[in-house]
Amino acid sequence: MMPIPSLTPRGPGHRFIAYGDCCSGTPGGPHEKIFASLNAVIQRLDPRPEFILFPGDHIFGSIPDADTLRAQWRYFFDHEMAWLDRGAVPIYSTTSNHNTYSPMSEAMFREIFPDIPRNGPPDQLGLSYWVRRGDLLVVAANTSFTGLGGNGHVETAWLDRVLADHADAKHKLVTAHYPVWPVNGYGESPLWRIVPDEGRAFWVVLVRHRVTAYVCSHVIAFDAQAHDGVLQLTTGGAGTIYGPGGFMDGPGEYHHLVEGVLDADGLRCRTLDTTGAVREELHWRAGAGLSLRRLS
Repeated sequence: MMPIPSLTPRGPGHRFIAYGDCCSGTPGGPHEKIFASLNAVIQRLDPRPEFILFPGDHIFGSIPDADTLRAQWRYFFDHEMAWLDRGAVPIYSTTSNHNTYSPMSEAMFREIFPDIPRNGPPDQLGLSYWVRRGDLLVVAANTSFTGLGGNGHVETAWLDRVLADHADAKHKLVTAHYPVWPVNGYGESPLWRIVPDEGRAFWVVLVRHRVTAYVCSHVIAFDAQAHDGVLQLTTGGAGTIYGPGGFMDGPGEYHHLVEGVLDADGLRCRTLDTTGAVREELHWRAGAGLSLRRLS
């Protein structure tokens, strides 16, 4: 397959991929082929990304049996993601409704991701965390913690402290599974987004600390919207064929990944579909507005 020239920063910056909601991990399952096609697209990118954001629903999960759940995780990493050198290109993964839906599955998440920094809230070690990459801060929040009520709930005190401690970071990305703002009209909470009171408090923290973007998934769509100087970027197209009203209920939706760069000019992104075709382009810079262009 022909290489795909990657987006590159204009000067110093960062290159990354964001995709989520493949809900795979099952040999021969309905989502495996779609997810594989997107992974093949990533392998064509030249140069490869520096890191990957995966905002949840790696596997189908949502089952009570620990052995079956562990087998799904093993298949996901040992087969579906075997192409990736995770030492060279780390994956910053988040919890989600299919990944962490019970104390058992939360313990499993900690087991499967032993390299996640244990720097989150005391009761969410290995579930929420932060990573510093030079002038970039990545914070993985948890919108499914059973100790807070489960799906659609999120804490803010720890997040506020982390962002304050890293006020010198030029770029700040916060990632989690559930959107704060409704996507494609799906506003029911906690089914499709963070419960409104907690979502508003969460967003106030992002705005106060001038976070560049909040990267989430859960709704099976690509969506970008800015509120009070912070971008919500939703990318839920990595493979699942299920979603609101069935498969990708909104017109024009498609399976995709997001390729992004951060530099002095802000955040630039494009979506690539399962063939590697560019479908949409985005440019976001706080104070300069959001530019979004659909190509096909």
